Amino acid sequence: MMVLPYEILGMDEKGFILEKIPTFADPTAFPAGRRRQNPFRIVALALDRALGDFAALVCYAASVKEQFDHAKLAVYFRNDRPYKRDILSACPHIDEIFEMTGTNSLPLDVMDRANSPTVGPPNYWYSVGWNCPHLLVTPSMATYGALTAFHQSARFRIPDETVDEMGRFLVSAGVDPDRWFCVTHFREGVYWDRPSSPFRDPQPEAFEDLAHFVIDDLGGQVVRIGDPSMSQFPEREGLVDLTNIGAGRFSHHLFAISRARFMLASNSGPGICGSAFGTPTAMVNNSGQHSVWNPTDAAMWCHILAPDGRRITHEVATKREMYFSSALNHLRELGFEIQQQSVAELKALASLMQERTSETTSWRTQWHEGASRARPNAFTVVAEPAEKATYILFSDLAPGQGTIKLKNEPF
Repeated sequence: MMVLPYEILGMDEKGFILEKIPTFADPTAFPAGRRRQNPFRIVALALDRALGDFAALVCYAASVKEQFDHAKLAVYFRNDRPYKRDILSACPHIDEIFEMTGTNSLPLDVMDRANSPTVGPPNYWYSVGWNCPHLLVTPSMATYGALTAFHQSARFRIPDETVDEMGRFLVSAGVDPDRWFCVTHFREGVYWDRPSSPFRDPQPEAFEDLAHFVIDDLGGQVVRIGDPSMSQFPEREGLVDLTNIGAGRFSHHLFAISRARFMLASNSGPGICGSAFGTPTAMVNNSGQHSVWNPTDAAMWCHILAPDGRRITHEVATKREMYFSSALNHLRELGFEIQQQSVAELKALASLMQERTSETTSWRTQWHEGASRARPNAFTVVAEPAEKATYILFSDLAPGQGTIKLKNEPF
């Protein structure tokens, strides 16, 4: 199909300016993304129900969009969890949302480029070209490792029109607007939709001790987020517990994450939101090879102790793909011991994050898009993951009687 931008048509032979006519472009023409008339179209199938997986997919799809000068992003999702809408509202890169409720769904036939199926979406699905996407993002593509492959991943942002109300709420909850605070979240096996995990669920007392340390020793405030079913902490000055406001107010939890000096979280969905907002996030009890993904983030993996008491080094565990629940369960059957971070390690990590974020002395400022940058107008689907988040190990605090290093090859 020939493309005739009206800007180059000029005048006709009689000297009259030609009437402006729309620019036409074949939505399947390549290369897409270089011209406004032919944006790179992305349809993200946000089918995940788990909070962290859902947030990671949205961030991944937005990051793909940011690789092109001109791109459009549509997100297809089922509104069956209380946090999904709030996460989508925090992603400024989305152009269109297709929300499914009940048993409604889109058949794969909607990708037919020539005809409309008898059952499918409204006509505007076709009129704007969503039936001809250049990329269909599925959950299996949006891994945490894939997010590390971008030079700069997209970031979430609290909508400007809600910032004032969110700020007033946080102040009314007890947060001093003139002092810094950190956000904490630890996973418990009490949420109705997620099973417990012996590797990812820390003891609540450990994070309670951590909160006291941040307040009494580091001089900060602590805002705790989570679900009302979680263990409750005793009230004290400097600790603001948002778990009692319920999952229906998850937008306030996201606002707290976006304004925190740093975030301390166990391996769970809210910690993924910390990375998505660009808030320096330290994640502990990791039982997967990738979790947080920014250079300002930090990660501590669970400790794996061999039957003889020696600790498996991170290099060995990574190469042998031990950081997965199935592998960890098998190792326990073989006599290995899986340990989470101790309170002493958590405190050392909090001190490190305070040191690394010394430029933030009050609430974190909402980020803004910087100057325009050159975009590659391309991206690699199967990209090599990059280790951007800092791997943290406090050797003097780690358990084990010696270590098993990579060169030993003990298995």
